[in-house]
Amino acid sequence: MQSLIMEPEPKPQRMEPLKFLPVVFMFATILFLYVAYVVQHCIPRPQLDVDPKLVDKDIRARGQLELTVFHWVTALMTVCYVRAMFTSPGTIPSDDKNWEYQEDYFSFLPSFLKETKRSGDRRHCKWCSKFKPDRTHHCRVCRQCTLKMDHHCPWIYNCVGYFNYKWFFLLLFYCMINLHLITWTMVETVWRVVEVPTPLFAMFIVFFTETLAAFMTLLVTLFFFFHCYLVVNGMSTIEFCEKVMPKGEVNEIPENVYDLGLYGNISAVLGDKALLWLLPVNGPPGDGLTFLSATEKVAYDDLEATKTVLRKGNKGRPRQERGICGGADGEGVC
Repeated sequence: MQSLIMEPEPKPQRMEPLKFLPVVFMFATILFLYVAYVVQHCIPRPQLDVDPKLVDKDIRARGQLELTVFHWVTALMTVCYVRAMFTSPGTIPSDDKNWEYQEDYFSFLPSFLKETKRSGDRRHCKWCSKFKPDRTHHCRVCRQCTLKMDHHCPWIYNCVGYFNYKWFFLLLFYCMINLHLITWTMVETVWRVVEVPTPLFAMFIVFFTETLAAFMTLLVTLFFFFHCYLVVNGMSTIEFCEKVMPKGEVNEIPENVYDLGLYGNISAVLGDKALLWLLPVNGPPGDGLTFLSATEKVAYDDLEATKTVLRKGNKGRPRQERGICGGADGEGVC
């Protein structure tokens, strides 16, 4: 049922400078928050210009911890941003005849497909001239069909789909951690610039940084927990919208057939190794073309469990030697 694992095809070049502006804006925002937090908050914490006898060791220790955590999270966030931006979300293979659009096979529905049109025919893309795998949608910005398309994200200049959704999800996670860190730890700095005479420009930077970080913290946190809801329920953003606001173009499925349970849903997105779930390595298993339903996964797990039991049962049994003609213990029976 499952197709062979395939590497995602190279992402087509889309030289549209205006659509790259959101990425420039995002990088500028990240750079500003980074510089402002380090210069206005982290650097003063060690109190290097204060007499050693007057240094507050508690503030210095907390400052060193904040600076270390902030840089580690920033490094992971940067890796996720780059991977989400430059990893192809996956598209329909061009060298696979199973997906080539042919009118003779329009009504033929392979057993591994679950989504159809209301007429019962296979879903196809009129722009790409290909049959669509389950959960695949055409992106008019990228001008291609995206496997398990979630949405097109202008902030990463890319579609979010099967092969880069983990990097996008972790990008939100690390952004949220950094923004919370900036928002809550800079409260002390805000009070400091209010109580201690501070240059007007420095005071403006501190207030603007705190306000911007607090506003973005609210937005990113809500967005991240929305995607947590999608992940644990085995849905994409498009599937969520189709469930809430059905358009009637696709045959409605009474329940989410892709819901594999909590662990199964998380593993389908973050990879099959739980220890690597929160690291930007070990992408999702599979090829993005076929998906197990909940009932199929149960049957598959039962089959694997049966094989394991049989292997363990046969492991302790002595192996009989057979003769040339099939007799046991070397005795030929012809």
